[in-house]
Amino acid sequence: MASTYSECLSPKMRLPKRNLIVVIGTTGVGKSKLSVALARVLNGEVINGDSMQMYRGLDTITNKHPIPERYSIPHHLLGHITDRLSEYGLPQFEREAAKVVDDIHRSAKVPILVGGTHYYIQSFLIRNMTVASSEPRDLTEEEAKFLDECDTSALFAKLKGVDPLIASKFHPRDRRKLRRALEICWTTGRKASQIYADQKQHDQNQEVDIARYRTLVFWVWCKPEALNLRLHSRVDDMMNKGNLLDEVQEMSKLYLNLDPLPDIDRGIWQAIGFKEFLPYIESGKDEDREKGLQDMKRATVKYATTQVRWIRRKWLVAAAEAGNDVTTVLLDASDLSKWDEKVEQPAIEIAKEFLSGQEIPRSLRVPDGLEDMVQPAQEKDNSSTPDNWRHYACDICIGDGEKFVCVGEERWKVHLRSRRHRQTLKHINERAAFERWKASRD
Repeated sequence: MASTYSECLSPKMRLPKRNLIVVIGTTGVGKSKLSVALARVLNGEVINGDSMQMYRGLDTITNKHPIPERYSIPHHLLGHITDRLSEYGLPQFEREAAKVVDDIHRSAKVPILVGGTHYYIQSFLIRNMTVASSEPRDLTEEEAKFLDECDTSALFAKLKGVDPLIASKFHPRDRRKLRRALEICWTTGRKASQIYADQKQHDQNQEVDIARYRTLVFWVWCKPEALNLRLHSRVDDMMNKGNLLDEVQEMSKLYLNLDPLPDIDRGIWQAIGFKEFLPYIESGKDEDREKGLQDMKRATVKYATTQVRWIRRKWLVAAAEAGNDVTTVLLDASDLSKWDEKVEQPAIEIAKEFLSGQEIPRSLRVPDGLEDMVQPAQEKDNSSTPDNWRHYACDICIGDGEKFVCVGEERWKVHLRSRRHRQTLKHINERAAFERWKASRD
């Protein structure tokens, strides 16, 4: 996509950036509720940033905000994908979100982007300067089909043939990163490893304007012990009051009639609850129903943990690099009885200050006692140190018939100290000792 006029200007000549409010946080923490409250007061419109909620229908399993609780606030990119066999991706989201933001600004309203697919939101807010300046072409039909339909092992093998250096940086099963790197190679005609190296050098040599908008980000956070109880209760409500199993049944009719069966970790099929209850839909057994319920609760809690990890390790780092153009404010939603006091009213007041052009004081960006939460838990940046991209395969830790693999010496050392590795090693040693004892008696 060609750069806009303002993106071509030097930093000193750059036009004032338009405002954008963003709400991030874990599943079940109240992001949608806050976005609607902000929109009602600020004359705003909501833009969905959750990849699963892009699909039409399936309102329960994808956790769409109930229509009565939207108070007639316009919601964009919500349930607009009708083809459930299609795989909604980042490039499509970036194009659609940019158009919607432009339209909302033209109508003199406030765009409010909300969602839990933080990878989408971060990529939309923080532009990749080097890739953008490469004037990438569109994927060919054959390339797009390969990216959509190949399994992850084939994707890794293809990337390894095109750019072995960048392939060594990512885990062989990290489909999203492998796919994106191969897409960059194909659409730019350059190796992704070289592009990343150029990006690093570019950033070190000059001031880089990477934020697309003047952005206020509300991170709605909740203490894990309180959130986990809330998530368990929500899953129970989906079972008891909603039509969760009806939606799983509807999805399974389509899924089980496809040949070959789609990857269950891609597209709409990765919605939490589908794969967990699929065995029950096929068997009808009560034990499979209960197992599906417990598995869904565990998967939901795990997903929430992953979302917080992303925010701390990825988003906070990227926001810091964007400088004054991006402000992140943490709101504590641990006590729902204090929602208005701790979340909604502070967010409204801070948003009003932001929209008036004021800088948000640091004292308002994080509640007392939670300062450590906004310190980025950054993983070591090894983008410019290919020596750290080495893959390590553990010969004794085997899962699904494959060796455990990690990337980089530091993670390898962590694995060697992990409980999993030590327990496996202990079991092997005990087994060897037993075999030696058995041989001595023969």
